[in-house]
Parts: sequence; C-alpha cells; structure tokens
Amino acid sequence: MKLLRIRMEASKNNGMALGFLTVRKHPVHGYFGGLLVLNHLARPLEFHCTLPVLTTRAQQILYGATLDEFVCGEQIGRALVLKAKSAPSVVFTDTPASLSLRHIHPIPIAAIDGSWHRGSSTFSQPHLDRSDLQVSEVGAHKLMVLPEYRKDLNVFEDLFQSNPPNIDLIEPFGRIEDALKEAHPATKAA
Repeated sequence: MKLLRIRMEASKNNGMALGFLTVRKHPVHGYFGGLLVLNHLARPLEFHCTLPVLTTRAQQILYGATLDEFVCGEQIGRALVLKAKSAPSVVFTDTPASLSLRHIHPIPIAAIDGSWHRGSSTFSQPHLDRSDLQVSEVGAHKLMVLPEYRKDLNVFEDLFQSNPPNIDLIEPFGRIEDALKEAHPATKAA
C-alpha cells in the first residue's frame, strides 16, 4: 500500500500516469490487448499491445463462462501491466472482463460504465458474466470494480478529489482500438 501512496503523491507534481487497458476479440484472430499509459496532459508515455491470443478448445471447455476473464485479465492484462516502465497509479478499462487482473496484481483497476458500447465492425467485446460489480460515481463517470476490491473505489475517488485528471477518460480507448488495428493489419480485412 505504501507504493500506491508514493505514486499518488507523485501525481500531485504532475507525475501522474494513468493506464488505459482494452481487450478486443476478433472472430478469426482471437484476443488483442492494448495498454496506453498517459500523463496528466493525455499524452502517451507508453503503448504496448499483444500478439493475437487464441484459445484452445480444451481451454474453452475447462474455463467455460470464465474464459474471457482469464484471457483478458490474467493473461493479457497482466502481461501488459508488467511490461509498462511508467507504472500507472491506476488502470481504467473498457473491458469489464479485464477486472480479473486485480486478482493477481495489486494495481487498482476500474471499468468505466458505458465506455464499451461503441460499435466496432472489426472487434467484439469480451464477456463478463457478473452482476455483483461495485459501482461508484466518480467525477462524471460510473466506475465499476470487483466486489472483493470495493476499497479500490476510494483510491479512484481520492484521485479525482485531490488531483482530478484533466482528460477525457473515454477517448483513450478509441486510440487503443485504432492502434490495435494498425498494429495488426490482418484484422482490417475482416
């Protein structure tokens, strides 16, 4: 917890780094993930993306309804966050299935309600089969966290009260999706 406080204190000096994580599912090529780390001016500090992740039939059977959570959070989300050199203070996601990252990594992560309703002809939204997410209005957004980590909402509330990000929290997800399409040209022909 001390590490989190140090990062939050650094944010007061405009050293804030916000992570934006998205995972998309392509009908042919599998899952694609991207992490964009922005500074307080919404300028990129880092961008990382994954190669396509295909699941096996055995994984589909064994993981069942939790497959998207496993792939999005525990495989893709974890790999992207660990790769980042500019460690974000918090992570926002437009892929609720990515919230499972929190089970294996201490960084607070919240899904922004409504941010994943943009239509895309190339990708689809991975599925999260949970109705027990904890919701809080923070700034102009509704943030959702897993119920086991409801205290993470306090971190997001403190962030917005002490040093509100002067950036649109939805817009970066469009940048990530566009960058994923650019990084993986095969997805454009779908």
